[in-house]
Amino acid sequence: MQVPGTSIRRRRHLTRSRLLVLKPAPWRTEISFEKSKLLARKAGPRRIASVLLLATGSILCTYVAGSYTWMYGEQRKLLREWKVENASVPADGTLTKIAIPRIGLRAVVLEGTSSHDLLLGPGHMSGSAAPGTVGNAVIAGHRDTFFRNIHKLQRGDAVYILRSGKQFRYVVFRKIVVEPTDLSVLRKTNDRELTLITCYPTHAIGPAPERLIIEARLNVKAR
Repeated sequence: MQVPGTSIRRRRHLTRSRLLVLKPAPWRTEISFEKSKLLARKAGPRRIASVLLLATGSILCTYVAGSYTWMYGEQRKLLREWKVENASVPADGTLTKIAIPRIGLRAVVLEGTSSHDLLLGPGHMSGSAAPGTVGNAVIAGHRDTFFRNIHKLQRGDAVYILRSGKQFRYVVFRKIVVEPTDLSVLRKTNDRELTLITCYPTHAIGPAPERLIIEARLNVKAR
């Protein structure tokens, strides 16, 4: 009876020993190596695409930063010209300045609303009344530059126009959003009004489909 028991213990011992010396099959190593090569091949195009995207993003950021720097630099020059002009010949000044205390806006208004004009500052629409005179004076501006915060204006806020040595104080009485095809905001009037126009929504990414209109009326007493 002892012999079979001894035999069984030996067999178990041998089995355990054999299990301890097992080694991974060589085909597993080959597959891992092939997978590594495949991943390396896939990583190549991805790495190139990542580098290209980063380079493109850097170029765009540099271009935008340069454009904004140039734009505000030109506007500072215009502000200096306006100061000199109004200090020397206020009666014959040709430059117009707009100031809106509520949103901290202070800029020289250019004559015209072309793409180049609006890059340098707000533009007075040709054909509309001159600011301070009878009629509807229309001033447009880009929503992402000088007019970025006009959506914050409320009824009763003041808009100052300084022109030819005179200051004109307008008071906001209406704020509306219209379609780009709605030309009623350019209407003629016998009052002294000021209309500010920009794209809407003001913080939208990409083209903005509507127009934000701020309408103000001259406060004769404070003129």
